[in-house]
Amino acid sequence: MNGKPSPTFGTRSSTIVPGRRSDARVRLHLPARLVMLAGTQQCILEDLSVTGAAIIPQGALPQPGASAIMICEHLEAFGLIRWARHGRCGFMFDEKIPLAQVVTLRHVADSFETTERERNLERARAWVQGRSKTL
Repeated sequence: MNGKPSPTFGTRSSTIVPGRRSDARVRLHLPARLVMLAGTQQCILEDLSVTGAAIIPQGALPQPGASAIMICEHLEAFGLIRWARHGRCGFMFDEKIPLAQVVTLRHVADSFETTERERNLERARAWVQGRSKTL
């Protein structure tokens, strides 16, 4: 204690708790896929940062440590399942993804509900008019 401020005081590195994420995340709730050696699983991409994501698998939770590829829209990211509990799992990317991709997916999520509703209406309209055999 020499009366001088610590060189790390107030910096980002001094406030990061070990084992916790350090990058801001955006909430998405977009459909995605998790491709693993055991197979492909549909899931919901709950939130995303440049270093990882929180995923809600529609099937069984993958084992922590499992390698996987997460696919959502135009994003394909390789990584590891870091944790799995309470119906969710954490996915850490092998390499950071560009911030621009995070922002792009946020924009997709903002309009997803409206776009999906319009797609479903068009599918129903086509089915009623006999232009489609499946709904």
